[in-house]
Amino acid sequence: MKKQIPRHNSIGEKLREARKAKGLTLGELAKGICSLGKMSNIENGHVSVTDEELKKFCEKLNIPINFFADPNIEDKINELDNQKQIIIDLIRLKNWKSIKLQLASFKKKIETYAIHTREIDYNYLSGVYYYEIKHYLLAEEFLTKVMEEEEENNYNLRLKIKAYNVLVGIYFYQKKSAKSNYILSEALKLSQASPTITKEERDNIYYNFSILSLYTGLNDLALNYINKVNHHIISPLETEYIKLLISFLENDSVDEMREDLFNLREKVQQTNDKEGILRGWALMIYSDMTTKPAIELIQQWKDSFYFDLDLISQEFEEETLSLLQLSIYVCLKKSEEQDLIEELFEKTRSFLPNISNQELIARSYFLEGIFERVYKQNSERALTLMQQALDTFDKADEGLLKADILFEISSLLGIDNQAMDALKIYHSHTEGNFLFTHFHELTLPRLKY
Repeated sequence: MKKQIPRHNSIGEKLREARKAKGLTLGELAKGICSLGKMSNIENGHVSVTDEELKKFCEKLNIPINFFADPNIEDKINELDNQKQIIIDLIRLKNWKSIKLQLASFKKKIETYAIHTREIDYNYLSGVYYYEIKHYLLAEEFLTKVMEEEEENNYNLRLKIKAYNVLVGIYFYQKKSAKSNYILSEALKLSQASPTITKEERDNIYYNFSILSLYTGLNDLALNYINKVNHHIISPLETEYIKLLISFLENDSVDEMREDLFNLREKVQQTNDKEGILRGWALMIYSDMTTKPAIELIQQWKDSFYFDLDLISQEFEEETLSLLQLSIYVCLKKSEEQDLIEELFEKTRSFLPNISNQELIARSYFLEGIFERVYKQNSERALTLMQQALDTFDKADEGLLKADILFEISSLLGIDNQAMDALKIYHSHTEGNFLFTHFHELTLPRLKY
């Protein structure tokens, strides 16, 4: 015979309160646990509830078992929920130092209050924190704990799908397209368990599928996914930009797209969408500079470009530097005026002291080395800059930029043999990868979670 919890009217009252707070009907809470009639009687205090039933109710409602015994439990839960929201707000503000302190405090309170149902929140927020500061191994460790959570309820289901979407961001950054696609497919399957409850998370999945499809060149599929997104979750401006990007990649009229880009720039400025401004300029610079002489276009939008650089650099310093580097690279490839390129270099140098990203620093040395070799015919200075670029990387780095740097150093040293001839042929086929990678880093929006 099952052990009975002594009849206590407040248990039923608290169950009803928790059920309504979660937006569940009597039938939804009772399903798989007890009959609808018994559920009604429990809430009205007419019958008692067993340990096993109460535990299942708590799992479905995502509340601790001591919710029914600790007179201060509601205050403790509210305290944890408030602290969780503070951590979310701090992540948006990128206040990393405060987040770490808040996470430690959050974990301690969970343990002290014995509210173990909130451990999934701690693991998820920790995963997001480490993802945002690019400590991907730790991020993956915490996110995996979320995805492996055994307690099944709608709250945990939504967090699990969010964790999948964050994990996709890690694999996408590491350029693991196949793995990213698999994780998104798994998240989509999971969302079908409660399609009404997981609308927001599923929209993020479709959005991320669209970005991944763009990266892998599946433009029709990208358009199909972005058309599935609900605009109340993801703004119309974001989807408008994705469609513009698809049009550009499909080689639609650049002149027509240029006007659309200027119109989009005005809209994102009105909403103070700095990421939107950044991406719009990346697409604008690439499309304009690859179709007309840069010097003609620079005079048209230079003031607006520099104004927006000052605006976005306050929040996106690394991305602003990368945008300038894209401008320099395209100018170098089109052999534009030296004064223009030197002006752009001058702006990049102002960012370097505050940048810790090795690839961005190496890229600046690399571009300046190209400039010295091609424009100033100064091979010695070019070699010094290329060597500085190489020294910036870790020895284990195997990226395309490092390969380009090594090729330039070998060429400047005047190595002349069959191996070098082979490298020249190979490099002529892969040279566009630098621009392709750089272009996609800037123009593809961040994945959502």
